[in-house]
Amino acid sequence: MAVTGAGNCRGLRWALIGSVTLNLLIVGVIVGGIMGHQRHPPRAVVRDVTLGAFTEALSKEDRDALRKSAQKRGSEFRDMRRQSRADMIALIDALAITPWNRDEVEKILARHQSRTAARVQIGDTLIFERIEAMTAQQRQAFAQRLQQDVQRLDNRRDRNEKRERQGAPLANGAPD
Repeated sequence: MAVTGAGNCRGLRWALIGSVTLNLLIVGVIVGGIMGHQRHPPRAVVRDVTLGAFTEALSKEDRDALRKSAQKRGSEFRDMRRQSRADMIALIDALAITPWNRDEVEKILARHQSRTAARVQIGDTLIFERIEAMTAQQRQAFAQRLQQDVQRLDNRRDRNEKRERQGAPLANGAPD
């Protein structure tokens, strides 16, 4: 009786198919990870800088430059957020106990106020650096946009006051 290699060939074929399938699966995971990272890159520490009326009055280029400047200081913002979270937990704990400890709550709120002042100071520094980098024409255009924003705010406040006198609901639900 002659022995044929058909059984060995069939097993080898299935092993080859399994190996190719596994390799394609690995390549798919790697390519999918790369594509996903390109489509959804990690979040920036500082996504946007908001400085009240200044933000809207800045040009897109100035806002981009401001954001890049703020991102260079990202570790400061990250540390402040971490401290804020820790203080919020401490505040919740301090408020939950009976009797509550007024001194502890005051200390926590003082740290919060200090951090807020530090963030405002960073914002002031960033906007000052941005204004300093502007040409005279850019600065004048910035001033004009600020003036338009102030006028728009005054107009909205006037409309709200008029509605309030007439007993109508206010725009945005609350007075400015």
